[in-house]
Amino acid sequence: MIKTDEYIQNEKVHFLTEIIKNFDTFQILKKYVFKYNKYIRDYEFELHRMNQETLYVYVMNNKIEITRISENKFEVIINLKNYETFSERKRFIEFMRYENEKYQSNLLWYYRGKWYLNLYRFDIPVREKDLILKLTIIRKPQKYYLTLPELEKTPLPEKEYGMPISKDGLYLYKIQDRRVKDIIENLKKTKRHIPYIVRVKMKNRKIEYAFFQMLLKKGILDLRGIPPFITIRRIKNIEIEKHTWGFSNVVTLNLNRIRGAEFPDFAYATLQDYHYDGVNQIVLKFIDELYNTYLCGVDYGNRMWCMRLPGIMFKYKIKSVYKVLYDLDANTKLFEF
Repeated sequence: MIKTDEYIQNEKVHFLTEIIKNFDTFQILKKYVFKYNKYIRDYEFELHRMNQETLYVYVMNNKIEITRISENKFEVIINLKNYETFSERKRFIEFMRYENEKYQSNLLWYYRGKWYLNLYRFDIPVREKDLILKLTIIRKPQKYYLTLPELEKTPLPEKEYGMPISKDGLYLYKIQDRRVKDIIENLKKTKRHIPYIVRVKMKNRKIEYAFFQMLLKKGILDLRGIPPFITIRRIKNIEIEKHTWGFSNVVTLNLNRIRGAEFPDFAYATLQDYHYDGVNQIVLKFIDELYNTYLCGVDYGNRMWCMRLPGIMFKYKIKSVYKVLYDLDANTKLFEF
Protein backbone atom coordinates (compact mmCIF):
# COMPACT_ATOMS: atom_id res chain seq x y z
CA MET A 1 0.00 0.00 0.00
CA ILE A 2 1.09 3.58 -0.52
CA LYS A 3 1.70 5.89 2.41
CA THR A 4 -0.55 8.91 2.74
CA ASP A 5 -1.02 11.62 5.30
CA GLU A 6 -4.80 11.89 4.97
CA TYR A 7 -7.34 9.35 6.20
CA ILE A 8 -10.88 10.04 5.06
CA GLN A 9 -13.87 8.09 6.35
CA ASN A 10 -16.16 7.27 3.44
CA GLU A 11 -18.90 4.61 3.53
CA LYS A 12 -18.97 4.43 -0.28
CA VAL A 13 -15.76 2.38 -0.07
CA HIS A 14 -17.88 -0.46 1.33
CA PHE A 15 -19.38 -1.50 -2.04
CA LEU A 16 -17.94 -1.95 -5.53
CA THR A 17 -20.96 -0.40 -7.24
CA GLU A 18 -20.74 2.75 -5.10
CA ILE A 19 -17.02 3.12 -5.87
CA ILE A 20 -17.60 2.97 -9.63
CA LYS A 21 -20.55 5.37 -9.49
CA ASN A 22 -18.44 7.87 -7.53
CA PHE A 23 -15.15 7.18 -9.29
CA ASP A 24 -14.28 10.84 -9.92
CA THR A 25 -15.00 11.97 -6.37
CA PHE A 26 -11.94 10.20 -4.95
CA GLN A 27 -8.79 12.32 -4.94
CA ILE A 28 -5.31 11.19 -5.90
CA LEU A 29 -2.93 10.12 -3.08
CA LYS A 30 -5.58 10.24 -0.39
CA LYS A 31 -6.61 7.27 1.68
CA TYR A 32 -10.33 6.54 2.03
CA VAL A 33 -11.28 4.09 4.76
CA PHE A 34 -14.35 2.46 6.25
CA LYS A 35 -15.01 0.24 9.27
CA TYR A 36 -12.08 -0.14 11.65
CA ASN A 37 -11.45 -3.71 12.85
CA LYS A 38 -9.71 -3.96 16.22
CA TYR A 39 -8.69 -7.58 15.63
CA ILE A 40 -6.58 -6.82 12.57
CA ARG A 41 -5.76 -3.29 13.85
CA ASP A 42 -6.64 -1.83 10.50
CA TYR A 43 -9.60 -0.83 8.38
CA GLU A 44 -11.61 -3.50 6.62
CA PHE A 45 -12.10 -1.39 3.48
CA GLU A 46 -9.53 1.02 2.05
CA LEU A 47 -9.26 2.88 -1.23
CA HIS A 48 -6.28 4.58 -2.88
CA ARG A 49 -6.57 6.70 -6.01
CA MET A 50 -3.32 6.02 -7.87
CA ASN A 51 -3.96 8.27 -10.88
CA GLN A 52 -6.82 9.56 -12.98
CA GLU A 53 -7.73 6.11 -14.28
CA THR A 54 -6.77 3.62 -11.54
CA LEU A 55 -8.04 2.83 -8.05
CA TYR A 56 -6.74 0.23 -5.61
CA VAL A 57 -9.25 -1.10 -3.10
CA TYR A 58 -8.13 -3.26 -0.16
CA VAL A 59 -10.71 -5.56 1.43
CA MET A 60 -9.16 -6.98 4.58
CA ASN A 61 -5.76 -6.01 3.09
CA ASN A 62 -6.41 -7.93 -0.16
CA LYS A 63 -6.02 -5.77 -3.25
CA ILE A 64 -8.64 -5.23 -5.93
CA GLU A 65 -7.68 -3.16 -8.96
CA ILE A 66 -10.27 -0.95 -10.66
CA THR A 67 -9.30 0.73 -13.93
CA ARG A 68 -11.35 3.13 -16.05
CA ILE A 69 -10.97 2.02 -19.68
CA SER A 70 -13.16 4.74 -21.15
CA GLU A 71 -15.73 7.23 -19.95
CA ASN A 72 -18.36 4.53 -19.34
CA LYS A 73 -16.31 1.33 -19.07
CA PHE A 74 -14.43 -0.04 -16.04
CA GLU A 75 -12.29 -3.13 -15.54
CA VAL A 76 -12.12 -4.88 -12.16
CA ILE A 77 -9.41 -7.46 -11.43
CA ILE A 78 -9.81 -9.69 -8.36
CA ASN A 79 -7.59 -12.51 -7.10
CA LEU A 80 -10.02 -14.87 -5.37
CA LYS A 81 -7.13 -16.97 -4.04
CA ASN A 82 -6.37 -14.21 -1.53
CA TYR A 83 -9.56 -14.71 0.46
CA GLU A 84 -8.62 -17.69 2.61
CA THR A 85 -10.36 -17.06 5.95
CA PHE A 86 -14.05 -16.84 6.74
CA SER A 87 -13.82 -13.19 7.81
CA GLU A 88 -12.01 -12.20 4.60
CA ARG A 89 -14.59 -13.94 2.42
CA LYS A 90 -17.47 -12.45 4.39
CA ARG A 91 -16.24 -8.86 3.88
CA PHE A 92 -15.46 -9.49 0.22
CA ILE A 93 -18.93 -10.94 -0.45
CA GLU A 94 -20.41 -7.82 1.18
CA PHE A 95 -18.22 -5.69 -1.08
CA MET A 96 -19.65 -7.44 -4.18
CA ARG A 97 -23.29 -6.87 -3.25
CA TYR A 98 -25.55 -5.58 -6.04
CA GLU A 99 -29.14 -4.45 -6.36
CA ASN A 100 -31.36 -3.78 -9.35
CA GLU A 101 -35.09 -3.42 -9.97
CA LYS A 102 -35.73 -7.17 -9.58
CA TYR A 103 -32.92 -8.65 -7.51
CA GLN A 104 -30.78 -7.94 -4.48
CA SER A 105 -27.92 -10.38 -4.08
CA ASN A 106 -24.15 -10.87 -4.00
CA LEU A 107 -22.31 -11.06 -7.31
CA LEU A 108 -19.88 -13.61 -5.86
CA TRP A 109 -20.40 -16.09 -3.05
CA TYR A 110 -18.50 -18.98 -1.52
CA TYR A 111 -19.74 -22.45 -0.64
CA ARG A 112 -17.83 -25.59 0.35
CA GLY A 113 -14.47 -24.58 -1.03
CA LYS A 114 -15.74 -23.10 -4.29
CA TRP A 115 -16.55 -19.60 -5.57
CA TYR A 116 -19.76 -18.97 -7.51
CA LEU A 117 -20.94 -16.11 -9.72
CA ASN A 118 -24.58 -15.12 -9.33
CA LEU A 119 -26.23 -14.07 -12.60
CA TYR A 120 -29.96 -13.66 -11.99
CA ARG A 121 -31.13 -17.16 -10.98
CA PHE A 122 -28.01 -18.84 -12.35
CA ASP A 123 -25.13 -19.74 -10.04
CA ILE A 124 -21.99 -20.42 -12.07
CA PRO A 125 -18.98 -22.09 -10.42
CA VAL A 126 -15.71 -20.24 -10.96
CA ARG A 127 -13.13 -22.58 -12.45
CA GLU A 128 -9.69 -22.95 -10.90
CA LYS A 129 -7.99 -21.26 -13.86
CA ASP A 130 -10.35 -18.25 -13.52
CA LEU A 131 -9.66 -17.45 -9.86
CA ILE A 132 -7.88 -14.29 -11.04
CA LEU A 133 -11.16 -12.83 -12.18
CA LYS A 134 -11.61 -9.96 -14.62
CA LEU A 135 -14.96 -8.18 -14.71
CA THR A 136 -15.98 -5.46 -17.15
CA ILE A 137 -18.59 -3.06 -15.83
CA ILE A 138 -20.20 -0.35 -17.95
CA ARG A 139 -22.28 2.68 -17.21
CA LYS A 140 -25.28 2.75 -19.51
CA PRO A 141 -24.90 5.52 -22.10
CA GLN A 142 -27.94 7.20 -23.59
CA LYS A 143 -28.01 5.25 -26.84
CA TYR A 144 -31.01 4.77 -29.08
CA TYR A 145 -31.84 3.14 -32.36
CA LEU A 146 -34.45 4.05 -34.97
CA THR A 147 -37.34 1.69 -35.67
CA LEU A 148 -39.03 1.45 -39.05
CA PRO A 149 -41.27 2.59 -40.64
CA GLU A 150 -41.88 5.67 -38.46
CA LEU A 151 -38.18 6.10 -37.54
CA GLU A 152 -39.17 6.24 -33.90
CA LYS A 153 -36.36 6.69 -31.38
CA THR A 154 -36.22 3.61 -29.13
CA PRO A 155 -33.79 2.83 -26.29
CA LEU A 156 -31.40 -0.07 -26.88
CA PRO A 157 -32.66 -3.18 -24.99
CA GLU A 158 -31.11 -3.56 -21.55
CA LYS A 159 -29.93 -7.11 -22.21
CA GLU A 160 -27.43 -5.73 -24.73
CA TYR A 161 -25.55 -4.17 -21.81
CA GLY A 162 -25.45 -7.32 -19.71
CA MET A 163 -26.83 -7.69 -16.19
CA PRO A 164 -27.86 -4.58 -14.21
CA ILE A 165 -26.03 -4.37 -10.87
CA SER A 166 -27.48 -1.06 -9.68
CA LYS A 167 -30.71 0.86 -10.05
CA ASP A 168 -29.04 3.78 -11.79
CA GLY A 169 -27.32 2.39 -14.85
CA LEU A 170 -24.39 0.11 -13.95
CA TYR A 171 -24.16 -3.20 -15.81
CA LEU A 172 -21.92 -6.24 -15.58
CA TYR A 173 -20.94 -6.43 -19.25
CA LYS A 174 -18.20 -9.08 -19.45
CA ILE A 175 -16.68 -11.85 -17.34
CA GLN A 176 -13.19 -12.90 -18.43
CA ASP A 177 -13.74 -11.06 -21.76
CA ARG A 178 -16.93 -13.02 -22.44
CA ARG A 179 -20.18 -11.09 -22.71
CA VAL A 180 -22.65 -11.71 -19.90
CA LYS A 181 -25.51 -11.64 -22.41
CA ASP A 182 -23.94 -14.60 -24.26
CA ILE A 183 -23.29 -16.50 -21.01
CA ILE A 184 -26.92 -16.18 -19.88
CA GLU A 185 -28.33 -17.10 -23.30
CA ASN A 186 -26.09 -20.15 -23.42
CA LEU A 187 -27.27 -21.24 -19.96
CA LYS A 188 -30.90 -20.91 -21.04
CA LYS A 189 -30.25 -23.15 -24.06
CA THR A 190 -28.62 -25.91 -22.06
CA LYS A 191 -29.90 -27.90 -19.11
CA ARG A 192 -27.34 -26.37 -16.77
CA HIS A 193 -29.88 -23.82 -15.60
CA ILE A 194 -32.03 -26.68 -14.27
CA PRO A 195 -30.88 -27.30 -10.68
CA TYR A 196 -28.95 -30.55 -10.20
CA ILE A 197 -31.46 -31.97 -7.73
CA VAL A 198 -34.32 -31.42 -10.21
CA ARG A 199 -32.36 -33.16 -12.98
CA VAL A 200 -31.83 -36.14 -10.66
CA LYS A 201 -35.53 -36.09 -9.74
CA MET A 202 -36.56 -36.20 -13.39
CA LYS A 203 -34.07 -38.95 -14.23
CA ASN A 204 -35.00 -41.21 -11.29
CA ARG A 205 -38.72 -40.44 -11.10
CA LYS A 206 -39.90 -43.97 -11.97
CA ILE A 207 -37.43 -45.69 -9.63
CA GLU A 208 -38.24 -43.25 -6.84
CA TYR A 209 -41.97 -43.85 -7.31
CA ALA A 210 -41.44 -47.62 -7.02
CA PHE A 211 -39.39 -47.25 -3.82
CA PHE A 212 -41.88 -44.84 -2.25
CA GLN A 213 -44.67 -47.30 -3.04
CA MET A 214 -42.68 -50.06 -1.33
CA LEU A 215 -41.97 -47.89 1.73
CA LEU A 216 -45.65 -46.97 1.97
CA LYS A 217 -46.65 -50.66 1.94
CA LYS A 218 -44.10 -51.43 4.67
CA GLY A 219 -45.52 -48.61 6.80
CA ILE A 220 -42.22 -46.69 6.87
CA LEU A 221 -43.74 -43.75 4.98
CA ASP A 222 -47.21 -42.21 5.26
CA LEU A 223 -49.08 -39.98 2.86
CA ARG A 224 -49.04 -36.30 3.77
CA GLY A 225 -52.27 -34.46 4.37
CA ILE A 226 -53.31 -32.24 1.47
CA PRO A 227 -52.94 -28.55 2.45
CA PRO A 228 -55.94 -26.27 1.90
CA PHE A 229 -56.06 -24.68 -1.54
CA ILE A 230 -55.20 -20.97 -1.58
CA THR A 231 -56.47 -18.84 -4.44
CA ILE A 232 -53.68 -16.74 -5.96
CA ARG A 233 -55.01 -13.78 -7.91
CA ARG A 234 -51.69 -12.47 -9.19
CA ILE A 235 -48.19 -13.87 -9.66
CA LYS A 236 -45.24 -11.54 -10.19
CA ASN A 237 -42.71 -12.30 -12.91
CA ILE A 238 -39.90 -12.55 -10.36
CA GLU A 239 -41.88 -15.26 -8.50
CA ILE A 240 -42.26 -17.26 -11.72
CA GLU A 241 -38.49 -17.10 -12.28
CA LYS A 242 -37.74 -18.07 -8.69
CA HIS A 243 -40.06 -21.09 -8.66
CA THR A 244 -39.55 -22.24 -12.25
CA TRP A 245 -38.03 -25.50 -11.02
CA GLY A 246 -39.40 -27.02 -7.86
CA PHE A 247 -41.12 -30.08 -6.42
CA SER A 248 -42.58 -31.54 -3.25
CA ASN A 249 -43.32 -35.14 -2.35
CA VAL A 250 -46.60 -36.34 -0.87
CA VAL A 251 -45.00 -38.64 1.72
CA THR A 252 -43.68 -38.24 5.25
CA LEU A 253 -41.91 -40.52 7.74
CA ASN A 254 -43.69 -42.83 10.19
CA LEU A 255 -41.64 -42.16 13.34
CA ASN A 256 -42.49 -45.57 14.80
CA ARG A 257 -40.65 -47.39 11.99
CA ILE A 258 -37.32 -45.56 11.97
CA ARG A 259 -34.12 -45.62 13.97
CA GLY A 260 -31.21 -43.22 13.87
CA ALA A 261 -30.40 -39.59 14.57
CA GLU A 262 -30.80 -37.65 11.32
CA PHE A 263 -33.27 -38.19 8.51
CA PRO A 264 -34.03 -36.26 5.32
CA ASP A 265 -37.22 -34.26 5.03
CA PHE A 266 -39.03 -36.58 2.63
CA ALA A 267 -41.28 -33.74 1.49
CA TYR A 268 -38.29 -32.28 -0.39
CA ALA A 269 -35.86 -35.20 -0.69
CA THR A 270 -34.79 -36.88 -3.94
CA LEU A 271 -33.62 -40.45 -4.39
CA GLN A 272 -30.19 -40.21 -5.99
CA ASP A 273 -28.93 -43.82 -5.89
CA TYR A 274 -29.86 -47.26 -4.52
CA HIS A 275 -28.26 -50.67 -3.90
CA TYR A 276 -29.63 -54.08 -2.90
CA ASP A 277 -27.27 -56.63 -1.38
CA GLY A 278 -29.47 -59.57 -2.40
CA VAL A 279 -29.79 -60.84 1.18
CA ASN A 280 -30.62 -58.43 3.97
CA GLN A 281 -31.40 -54.87 3.03
CA ILE A 282 -31.84 -52.12 0.50
CA VAL A 283 -29.59 -49.07 0.79
CA LEU A 284 -30.84 -45.71 -0.51
CA LYS A 285 -29.07 -42.36 -0.93
CA PHE A 286 -31.13 -39.17 -0.67
CA ILE A 287 -30.23 -35.53 -1.30
CA ASP A 288 -32.21 -32.35 -0.66
CA GLU A 289 -32.36 -28.73 -1.82
CA LEU A 290 -30.05 -27.57 1.00
CA TYR A 291 -27.24 -29.83 -0.30
CA ASN A 292 -27.64 -32.30 2.56
CA THR A 293 -26.82 -35.95 1.84
CA TYR A 294 -28.22 -39.00 3.62
CA LEU A 295 -27.52 -42.73 3.40
CA CYS A 296 -30.55 -44.78 4.45
CA GLY A 297 -31.36 -48.45 4.58
CA VAL A 298 -34.32 -50.76 5.04
CA ASP A 299 -33.41 -53.84 7.10
CA TYR A 300 -35.03 -57.25 7.36
CA GLY A 301 -37.30 -55.95 10.16
CA ASN A 302 -38.85 -53.39 7.79
CA ARG A 303 -37.33 -50.48 9.69
CA MET A 304 -35.44 -47.58 8.17
CA TRP A 305 -32.13 -46.23 9.45
CA CYS A 306 -30.32 -43.13 8.16
CA MET A 307 -26.99 -41.40 8.58
CA ARG A 308 -25.94 -37.98 7.35
CA LEU A 309 -22.93 -37.93 5.02
CA PRO A 310 -20.23 -35.26 4.58
CA GLY A 311 -20.96 -32.54 2.03
CA ILE A 312 -18.22 -33.74 -0.34
CA MET A 313 -20.32 -36.85 -0.99
CA PHE A 314 -23.27 -34.90 -2.39
CA LYS A 315 -22.82 -36.42 -5.89
CA TYR A 316 -21.18 -39.72 -4.90
CA LYS A 317 -22.70 -43.08 -5.84
CA ILE A 318 -23.31 -45.47 -2.93
CA LYS A 319 -20.34 -47.68 -3.82
CA SER A 320 -18.06 -44.62 -3.84
CA VAL A 321 -19.42 -43.57 -0.44
CA TYR A 322 -18.46 -46.90 1.12
CA LYS A 323 -15.06 -46.98 -0.53
CA VAL A 324 -14.25 -43.52 0.85
CA LEU A 325 -15.74 -44.06 4.33
CA TYR A 326 -14.13 -47.46 4.92
CA ASP A 327 -11.10 -47.18 2.61
CA LEU A 328 -12.00 -50.36 0.72
CA ASP A 329 -9.84 -51.80 -2.02
CA ALA A 330 -11.07 -52.85 -5.47
CA ASN A 331 -11.31 -56.54 -4.48
CA THR A 332 -13.56 -56.06 -1.46
CA LYS A 333 -17.27 -56.51 -2.09
CA LEU A 334 -19.55 -53.80 -0.83
CA PHE A 335 -21.12 -55.69 2.08
CA GLU A 336 -18.20 -57.92 3.10
CA PHE A 337 -16.43 -55.37 5.26
